[in-house]
Amino acid sequence: MHRSSLKFSLSLSLNFSLLFFCGASFFSSAMAGLAALETLTEKLYDFIQSMEDDGIVDHHFKDCYNLKDANGPFLFIELLTTYISDSETTLEEITTEFDQPLVDFKHLEQLCIKLKGGTSCLGACRVATSCGEFRQAAIARNKDDCLLRLEAIKGDFSILHNKLEAFLELERRIVTNDYQGC
Repeated sequence: MHRSSLKFSLSLSLNFSLLFFCGASFFSSAMAGLAALETLTEKLYDFIQSMEDDGIVDHHFKDCYNLKDANGPFLFIELLTTYISDSETTLEEITTEFDQPLVDFKHLEQLCIKLKGGTSCLGACRVATSCGEFRQAAIARNKDDCLLRLEAIKGDFSILHNKLEAFLELERRIVTNDYQGC
């Protein structure tokens, strides 16, 4: 059976079952909830696509998001929350390193690798690229270039952070069945 035919058949079967067992009022309410869920999910995937189109994330972001299907609905929310917190901490550590009398470029490189690793796994390609440029400046032991590259990372991370917060708002509404205003 074709996938769309199976989906329609299953949907039709579910619709008739809800109508028969629960009555027209519940059925109408359930259908409105399903429509709202579909609208929110569509908005979420459009949002992901817009972030891809803007070069903020790549296809790995959507791949990570789809892991929640097998690992529970809150997986991606937890992943993003942890990523944001860890990244902010690492950026603070990098910034603090420049306040030292002698800059430890090897430590900066290690912190950058840590930040880039989490960023790359998530698919945040713009921040990952900025991290790569920062690492090259750290390898070259060029403090001025490192500071310039750090500002680029912070700017790119700020954009990403704002997008992820908006994404999380939509995702939380989906997993908690909050379809108000759809």
